[in-house]
Amino acid sequence: MTKDNRTSLKASHGAHKRKQPHQRGLLLSFIIFMAWVIGIGLLISLVACQPNNPKIFVIEEVAE
Repeated sequence: MTKDNRTSLKASHGAHKRKQPHQRGLLLSFIIFMAWVIGIGLLISLVACQPNNPKIFVIEEVAE
């Protein structure tokens, strides 16, 4: 392998490490989406986990 081949290999080696701009937007969109999912889940769990206090209506029949 000549010296020219080695330098060209080194120059192209780091090119794939750069992040593409649309990947950052996708990650941010995913994080926002997951925040919405977690927020809605927490609201639903607050409603679902309320203590249940049923009111019992006792109807007494009046004997005449």
